[in-house]
Amino acid sequence: MTHSDIDRLRDTLSRIAKVDLDNGTAPDVETAMARLHEHRIGVFAGPEIASSAAHQAALLTLVNIGRRFALGGVLVDGDLDVPLLVQGGPTRSLADEVEAQGGQRGSADASVPGVIIGNTATMPQRGVAVTFEGWRGGIVPLSGARLSDVTTVTPAAVLAGALAAAEVFAMLRGEVEAGHRNLGLSLWRPDRSHDWTVAAGDGPALAALPNHLWILGLGHLGQAFLWTLMLCPYSDRAAVRLVLQDTDEVTGSTDSTSILTQEGMLGRRKTRAVADVLDQQGFNTVLVERPFDGGFRRRSEDDPAVLVCGVDNALARSQVEMPGFPFVVEAGIGASAQDFRALRVHTFPSPKSAAEMWGQGAHARGAADLSRPGYRRLSDAGSDICGLTRLAETAVGAPFVGAVAGCLMLAQVLRVLAGDFPDTLIDLDLRSIRSRRAVTNGRLTLFNPGFQPAA
Repeated sequence: MTHSDIDRLRDTLSRIAKVDLDNGTAPDVETAMARLHEHRIGVFAGPEIASSAAHQAALLTLVNIGRRFALGGVLVDGDLDVPLLVQGGPTRSLADEVEAQGGQRGSADASVPGVIIGNTATMPQRGVAVTFEGWRGGIVPLSGARLSDVTTVTPAAVLAGALAAAEVFAMLRGEVEAGHRNLGLSLWRPDRSHDWTVAAGDGPALAALPNHLWILGLGHLGQAFLWTLMLCPYSDRAAVRLVLQDTDEVTGSTDSTSILTQEGMLGRRKTRAVADVLDQQGFNTVLVERPFDGGFRRRSEDDPAVLVCGVDNALARSQVEMPGFPFVVEAGIGASAQDFRALRVHTFPSPKSAAEMWGQGAHARGAADLSRPGYRRLSDAGSDICGLTRLAETAVGAPFVGAVAGCLMLAQVLRVLAGDFPDTLIDLDLRSIRSRRAVTNGRLTLFNPGFQPAA
C-alpha cells in the first residue's frame, strides 16, 4: 500500500475495529470489520415509551450508540408508533427517530444479547435491563431489582442507555461478568462511596438548564455532550446560544465514535455539520473555525461563562484556563486498546491547574507497536513505514465511553445551576466502574452561567 493508501485507511477505519488490530486479536482490517458486522443487539421496549421522555432518551441513546459497533443491526421490539417526546424540530414519531438513529423494527433471535427498557412481556435469554431514578442511572441483570424508572434529569436516562450499550459490547466480546452485574452511578454524587441504587446519593429535581455554552472540540466527546444536551427538557430552545469551535472535517472514521454524525456529513467541517443538527432542533448556534491556542481569549461578557472542552490535544488542554472562562468542564478518554474504556472529567479552576496537568509533554502516548499481526501484514504488503506508524498511533475509541463522559460533563454544569459544587476530578473505567473516584471542587467562585427554567 502507498503512503496515500495508508492515510486513507487511517481516515476511514472504524475506531472500534482498530481495537482488535491493536490488541492483536484480528490478523487484518477485514477480520476486524467482519467481527463488527457479526454484532447485533435486541432492544425490548415497554409501553412506558409512549409517555416517558426519559425512556425515549434511554432508547434513542442505546440505538444511536449501538448501531456504530453492532453493524449486524439494532433491532427494536415494541410499539414505536407514538409521539416523540424528546428533542425539538418538526413533529415526528418515535419510530421515525429510531430509524433516523440507525435502528430497525423487529425481534432479535435468542442468540442476540438484549436490553429491556420499561416493562415488557418479551424477555431475551440473556441481557440487561436499563434503570434510572432522579440523578441516578445504570443497568441491572434481567432478573435484578430496578429503580423507579422515573426521572426529570434526562442525563440519568441517557447514562443508563450508554451503560447498556457498554455492557452489551462487553457481552458480545465474551467478557465473563457482562450481563450478570449491577453497573451505574449517581450524576449528583459519582464517587464510589455513594451507592447509586439508594436515594441517599440523589440530588434535587431538575429546575434549570444552561442556555449559553462554548463547546471546544466537536469529535467524540463534544458530540456526546451535545447529544445529552439535545435530549434535555428545554422550554425555549431558541434562547439557547451554543458557540461551536473546531477546525477539523468529518472523515469516514468519525461516524464510529461521534454520535451526532450521520450519513451525508463526510467531508464537511464538523462545526457546520453539528450546527445543522442543533439548528434543526431549534437551538441557536455560532461557529468558530480558528485554532484554540495561547492567544485565544474570552473577549467580553457576551461570550459564554462556561467552556466545555473535549479535545484530545495535550497542548490545547493545558491552555483551557488561559482564555478566562469562569468555569471550564474538560474530559479525556483512553486512546489505546488497553484503556479505551477509561475516562476522566475535570473542572477548573481547581487546586491543580490545567497547565500543570498537561504541560511539558505530560500524558504523551507511548510508541506505536507495529508487531501486531495486522500491522505486520500491512508492512509485508509494502506499506509505507511512516504512514503505518501514524495509523498505529491513531487512537481507538468506542462511542459509549464518550456518551458516559458527556453525561458527567453536563452534570457538572447542572450541579452548579442547582447550587452544588462540581467535581474537580472524576476518574473511572467502564471495565471496573465500582472503582471510580470523584473529588469535590471547592475552588469555584460566583458567576452567572446563563440558564433557563427546565420545562
